[in-house]
Amino acid sequence: MTEKNRILLSSVSGLALCTVGGYRIFTNNLEAMSILVAYIFLICGLIGFVSSVIKLFRTS
Repeated sequence: MTEKNRILLSSVSGLALCTVGGYRIFTNNLEAMSILVAYIFLICGLIGFVSSVIKLFRTS
């Protein structure tokens, strides 16, 4: 697996974490997940997505 593929995979996973956290916060449909875990998912997913996109642009 090349370096760019790994970075793309990490950016997609960060976006997925951010989406799940935001979905729980804004719609309140996932009652099994606590609101604290949703905020942790949102923040960590956003940080991971942004850092991997920055790393992707630097590895050209």
